[in-house]
Amino acid sequence: MGYVDPVGVKPGEVLRVHLTAPAAYEIAVARLGRSVLLGPEPDDEADRAEAEWLARLESATACRHDVYPGSYARVDDEAIGRPCTVSAWVRVWRLPATVETSSWAGIVSDMDYPDRCNWALGIDADGHPGCYLGDGGQHDRVWWCFASSSLLSRLGEWVHIAFTVDGTRVQLWVDGDMAGEGVAADAGTATPRPGAGSVRIGAAAESGLADHFLDGDVSDVALFSRRLSRHEVVALTEDRAMSAAMPVARASLFARWPLRERSGSRAADVSGNGRDCVLVNTPALSIPGPSASRAIGRPGYDPDGDPTRGGSIRFASDDLIDCGWPAAAEVTIPHDAVSGTYYVRVTLAGARAEPLEIPFVVVRPVPRRRGAVALLYATFTWTAYARRSADGVSIPGLMSSAYTRNASGRLYFNLGMRMPLPRAVPYLHRTHLRDATMHQHLVRPERLAEAWLAHEGYAYECITDADLDADPGLLERFSALMIVGHNEYWTQQMRDGVDAYLRGGGGVLSLSGNTAFWRVSYDPELKLIETRKTTHPGEGVGVGWLPPDEWGERWHTDGLPGGKWSYLGQAPSEILGLETLGWIDSGDKTAFAPFRVRAPSHFLMQHPEPVPLQNGNLIGTRSHDGPAISGYEMDGLPQAQGMPALDAEGLTVLAHADHGPRFVAHWGADVGYGADLIYWDRPAGGRVFNGGVTNYTGALAVDPGIQALTRNVLHHMGVIR
Repeated sequence: MGYVDPVGVKPGEVLRVHLTAPAAYEIAVARLGRSVLLGPEPDDEADRAEAEWLARLESATACRHDVYPGSYARVDDEAIGRPCTVSAWVRVWRLPATVETSSWAGIVSDMDYPDRCNWALGIDADGHPGCYLGDGGQHDRVWWCFASSSLLSRLGEWVHIAFTVDGTRVQLWVDGDMAGEGVAADAGTATPRPGAGSVRIGAAAESGLADHFLDGDVSDVALFSRRLSRHEVVALTEDRAMSAAMPVARASLFARWPLRERSGSRAADVSGNGRDCVLVNTPALSIPGPSASRAIGRPGYDPDGDPTRGGSIRFASDDLIDCGWPAAAEVTIPHDAVSGTYYVRVTLAGARAEPLEIPFVVVRPVPRRRGAVALLYATFTWTAYARRSADGVSIPGLMSSAYTRNASGRLYFNLGMRMPLPRAVPYLHRTHLRDATMHQHLVRPERLAEAWLAHEGYAYECITDADLDADPGLLERFSALMIVGHNEYWTQQMRDGVDAYLRGGGGVLSLSGNTAFWRVSYDPELKLIETRKTTHPGEGVGVGWLPPDEWGERWHTDGLPGGKWSYLGQAPSEILGLETLGWIDSGDKTAFAPFRVRAPSHFLMQHPEPVPLQNGNLIGTRSHDGPAISGYEMDGLPQAQGMPALDAEGLTVLAHADHGPRFVAHWGADVGYGADLIYWDRPAGGRVFNGGVTNYTGALAVDPGIQALTRNVLHHMGVIR
């Protein structure tokens, strides 16, 4: 397995190749070929043979690296010792697995099983809350105290759990009621051990490594130097972690972590003792706490104005945003490297298995020729989709995507880019459902667009989503922007940048479907994409996203809500003219359709060259990405799904595709309504040509009508050949 960093690299910069390899290996770096892609039929073997090799490196030894998933918070301070009371709110989503040695998860602990076991508050594999009060040495089950009742029927509900210690007497409390009694090791005879004083929230340790991870949300963890009374424990339960100030025993606090963080990498200790925690493996922040209403998060809701929101942090046993593997190779990209699609091939010595193939992009945000078009690679969408198993093997920590769930069954909010993307491959040319349609929505659409632009002799440069997010103003250097394939995930900076470019008179060719559908945010230092999707009543699909009673979780760490741009008051059609209509992924040929031309006399259909039509009025009847141009995911006019229509001034529907009742999901009033192909001379400024389908570049490779139409559009937008 492996990954590259960065995915988009400039000439003169260093590309780092990170691997875990079980044997000696060869790394080879190549620029992908372009001419074979435009042949009459797809030929993956000939495509591979066309690669231009730039560098080869060999390693005579293996480089084995593991992954260490699991999020938690940690502070090291031996002065904490053993608290006399520990209190925490927890919402458990998944019970720990039953294993041979010790089956429990840590809510908050100073515990390194089996040799340095001080204290812990946790939950066992049967759902029983429990606490451990040992002597700091070898684990001994006698020091555990478990509640007789289980939380199995209360998964997904907030529960207050605490323990109090008076000498050797231990009491365990659940929601203000004493749930168990036990015995603690005599604190006076406990022997401090090296490593003691490492407090973890959401985990414990085993043999020096973080382990016993909690799959759940934690709020308002407090450690006290004295035993709290029943009345005080009940007061904490009744407060539901809502009060900013600790409602009881403030003078006795060792530490208090409210866990209300909305961003950052630390959890603040508000006791005044300076015991802030470091957050490891990026748990999900900005989660409402025990006191929050499940009705929050509707349009107009302001988290800062809600005194009952509280807060919590979501920990998961398989959270991971960065494998942290050392670079197996570093390759400096030549200063004269041509902008385009490249890849790293890793071949194991003596192996019969297929080599590992990892695509990357050489980007040039500053064009070398005037009149160039910027070709945008949908690398955020690659990350959202591609970290799903390609061989049926699921590896904890390496399954995070926008379409999978973590071990607790919750959505992944954080998607790291310094990790393998097994479904983002340079050559694979088949759908993930069937081979019949020879369809691929990641990487290949960009390759087809690049190949065609190069073949036609156009001035172009490649950029990635991350480049556009970092510097939206780069578009001003280009005559046009070309969006291709499946560019579904957009940041605010991307959206605002494209809008500003158009308002300034720029031109956009959107040869993409499902474009700018979800809002994401991006952290360029962590190489982290954050996405928090929402389900809306009446949609009929997408029920896997956050339902309305969980919309309080949709606020990103940048302080803005996530979800569909159209529901955030910034509809994609406002800048690009179309909205996502639906998707078809049945894997058979009838799921695809050509465009029927509706405006044959429009200047883009006639000048500078007439667009050839098939059967009188069809274009897009041929494609290398499915048998016809319209399929998989497609966009249409906003009024097709009941949204307000755009100002008709300057807007022309050049062509339309009809599919009939073939959609897996469709949000239009007419279930057969397919993609629209439009030209929009926007009243707000700028010109947009929108093809509305993910498969456009597949047709661009081989369909004469689509090729001629696209040449006409580029001509009128001032792109030079």
